[in-house]
Amino acid sequence: MPQSRWVLLSFAFLIPCARAESILLSIGQNQDAVATVSAGPTPQIFAPGVISGPGNDGSPTFSPDGNTLFFTRSTSHWTVILESHKVNGQWTQATLAPFSGEWPESSPAMSPDGRYIVFQTLRRTEKGAVSELRRADRVEGGWSKPVRLPDEVNISASIWKPSIAEDGTIYFTSIGSDGSKRLYSSKYRNGSYEAAQPLSFSDGKHLDVDPEVAPDGSFLVFCSAGRLEGDAKDHLFIVRRVGNGWGRVEQIRYAGDEQKPYGFSTDDEPHLGSDHRTLYFSSDRVISVHFPRTHEQALKDFERMESWDNSNTNVWFIPLSSLL
Repeated sequence: MPQSRWVLLSFAFLIPCARAESILLSIGQNQDAVATVSAGPTPQIFAPGVISGPGNDGSPTFSPDGNTLFFTRSTSHWTVILESHKVNGQWTQATLAPFSGEWPESSPAMSPDGRYIVFQTLRRTEKGAVSELRRADRVEGGWSKPVRLPDEVNISASIWKPSIAEDGTIYFTSIGSDGSKRLYSSKYRNGSYEAAQPLSFSDGKHLDVDPEVAPDGSFLVFCSAGRLEGDAKDHLFIVRRVGNGWGRVEQIRYAGDEQKPYGFSTDDEPHLGSDHRTLYFSSDRVISVHFPRTHEQALKDFERMESWDNSNTNVWFIPLSSLL
C-alpha cells in the first residue's frame, strides 16, 4: 500500500511499511497463475537525498507539467504529505503540503488535469480509527480545505491509496475486517460518484493493493502479496483493459528484483510520471555492497547510507515502454 506495507499501531495508525525485453508471462487463461521470464529494466533511484531520503518515502504523484509533486513521508507512528517543485532541473527540499498535517495522511493522487488531489487520511471517530479518502481542490492561491468523499467511495472503515482516471473514475483499495484486500473503482458521472464496484481480477484473496490507473484507463498497475507462490512480499503487477473488462494479470519484472543477495524487496505504491510511461514506486531495495572493500569505497557507502540507502523505503523508477 502507500508503500503498501501497513502496520497497525497504537491509536490504530496504519503506516506504510513498495536485461532482456520480456517482462513476464501469464499462464493459460488462469489469472491466478503468473510466471516470470528474464528481468527487465534497471530501476533508478529518484532524487536521492531530497525526495528519497533517510526516512520512509512513498512514491510521488505529479502535476500534469511534471514540475510539482506530492508524496508521503512517514515515521513508525505517523505519516504526512509533502510537496516539492522542480527548479532549474532540480527538486527542491520537500515542505508540508498545505492540506496535510492535522491527521496522519498519505497516498496523494493528483487528477490528470491537475485540478484536485485525493488522499488517504486516518482519523479517530466514535467508532474507532477510520481510514478514508478526502479531496482538496486547487483554488486561487493554493488548495481548498479537504472534504470527505461520499459513502459511494468510502465503502468501509479501511480505504487506501486512490488513483484517478481522466473521466473522474476513482480507483482504490478496501481492506475488509477479515484482512482481505481488494481493488475497487467508483465511476464519476453527472457530478457524482456511483457505488464502488470491485475490479473483476481482484477477488480479495490475493491481497491486491495500491492501484494506479492510466489516465485513459487502458491499463492499471497495482501491488500484491498473494500472487507469487512462496513469496509473501508486495510486488508490482500490471493488467490491461480488454473491452469493458480486464485482461490477464502480469508481474512487472526489473533487473535486480531476484532474491539474492539481500532477499526480495517489498515494492509498493506505484505512480505514473507525467509522461504516463514511467513507473515510480516505493521500495526497501538497497544498493549491493561488496566485500572486501577499500576504505574509500566504505566512505562512499557510508555517505550513501546517511543520505538514503539504509533499508527504509525510497522512490525508484523504471520505464514501462516494453509493457505498453
